[in-house]
Amino acid sequence: MKAKMKIELGERIIDPEDSQNITAEKIKAMLPKGTSVVVTDSIIESIQSMGEESDLPQNLLEEDFMTYLQLIGKKKGLGLKHLINAIKYCNIKRTTSNHNAWAITFPVKYDRLIAAGKPVDNHVGMYEKSFLVSEIDREMLIPVHIQYAGAFHKMAQQNIRIAMGDAGLDECGERRKVSAMVMQQACRTGMEMFKAPETAKIDITVSANDAMLESQNEMNSHLANLVQAHADSFRRGEDVSKLQIVHHDVEVIDVTG
Repeated sequence: MKAKMKIELGERIIDPEDSQNITAEKIKAMLPKGTSVVVTDSIIESIQSMGEESDLPQNLLEEDFMTYLQLIGKKKGLGLKHLINAIKYCNIKRTTSNHNAWAITFPVKYDRLIAAGKPVDNHVGMYEKSFLVSEIDREMLIPVHIQYAGAFHKMAQQNIRIAMGDAGLDECGERRKVSAMVMQQACRTGMEMFKAPETAKIDITVSANDAMLESQNEMNSHLANLVQAHADSFRRGEDVSKLQIVHHDVEVIDVTG
């Protein structure tokens, strides 16, 4: 019996044998409304060969394909083949250079340019700035704990149900049994998941506006003048204590009449 091997890529652990089983019907259901994209057998074959062509877990690429289907329709002229290539390129370049990622994604174009003695880097640079690549890169920069916040909530609910002895129904529709040990482990896991943070740290950045800076400069100038007046009076042998009195001009308003 062949043992399953899980591959860790970044912060995601992917099971290579776990396929999304993507079909034309699934793609059409996930496409944005009003999108006129034809799903052909060639597209399905391209999706199924993404892992083999990029040497990356097939399930990871299929997961990304279904996730980024919502990008189709946001810009005219984009098709499913464009999305497939962008997903391969963005995932490949996470472990190699942009140049190598482009060469693997577009092997025919790359070989043709090299044979003709033409530069490749300008093509790589243009593709790096393309719409799909920029959008997928931006999504990949979002921390995993934010991307999968919804999944975390579902797992937390499932953990609570198991801790309470509810593991759902089996394939025959009968209630699954939960052992006392499993319930205890679920309780411990839940206590860790829902534990309140021991310390809370808040970083506050305060920037001065123009009015505050002007007021500060005025105060610094006033203090400099006051120090200079003290020094001059002291040299003349005068009583400097009177100079410490700060005078303010106040307008007196008669409110009695």
